Amino acid sequence: MVNFEWYRSFIEVYRVGTASGAAQILHLTQPAVSQHIAALESALGTGLFERTPRKMLPTEAAKRLYNQIAASVETLESIPTRNSNLETQQIIRLGSPQEFFTERILNQLPQDDKILYTVKFGLTQELIAQLQEGQLDLVVATQKITKSDIEYQLLFEESFWLVAPLTVKVPISVEDLTPLEAWLRTQPLIAYSEELPIIRRFWRVVFGRRIDINPKLIIPDLRGIREAIAYGFGFSVLPDYLCQEWVDNQRLTLVLKPAKSVKNYIWLAFRKSERQAQKIQTFLELLC
Repeated sequence: MVNFEWYRSFIEVYRVGTASGAAQILHLTQPAVSQHIAALESALGTGLFERTPRKMLPTEAAKRLYNQIAASVETLESIPTRNSNLETQQIIRLGSPQEFFTERILNQLPQDDKILYTVKFGLTQELIAQLQEGQLDLVVATQKITKSDIEYQLLFEESFWLVAPLTVKVPISVEDLTPLEAWLRTQPLIAYSEELPIIRRFWRVVFGRRIDINPKLIIPDLRGIREAIAYGFGFSVLPDYLCQEWVDNQRLTLVLKPAKSVKNYIWLAFRKSERQAQKIQTFLELLC
């Protein structure tokens, strides 16, 4: 007779791709999860995973089994136990850029006693790797890193504006980009990093040339850059969601909102195998 816990272990190994990742989610040891998988394979008389050095790859039999039982297992797990009046709490592990989470995500999170959140900040590449390893459930990504097991849903479209301190009076017409670019090269620049990732792209698209300005101030936080501009340290390029309100409230000067807009896309990333999971559906309905 098949033990229900074997199915739970199978579901998590199928989703995260490793016995160790499944064990972390289920609060079991890795050998226990491996034993569950071996016992289930023995009971069904078929192999469910191909073992590789890094991942456990599902066989065709595993894919059929997952489609047959995943919804039922999730339904059973959502039923309160007889010895408790508390419903099972759901933990959602989210990775995101810090600024975007604080400005755009935090105020939209459901304040539900049944949901617990764990948020991790970092760069998209490292967060996607943690998503693949089963350490995160969802990632707010600033770029699409192609992975066969990861799905992306468009979340937000941001445009970049060139902003300066309120005290700055631009002596050049912003309609004439060549003298404006020359004047900007005489002004102090604030950047996210020495590589000027956002600013270089903005300069190339808007002014049609490479930027040759050394930043006066480097702050690896977009909100910190916004504050520094307001304090008068210099100008920079920021996404519209960060500076729209500050421009409207006359805390920043909008120097240039280019007609040829410089855009970036924000994505919600999750494992394809969990597309129908309740936590994924909740975020898709909430944010997308």
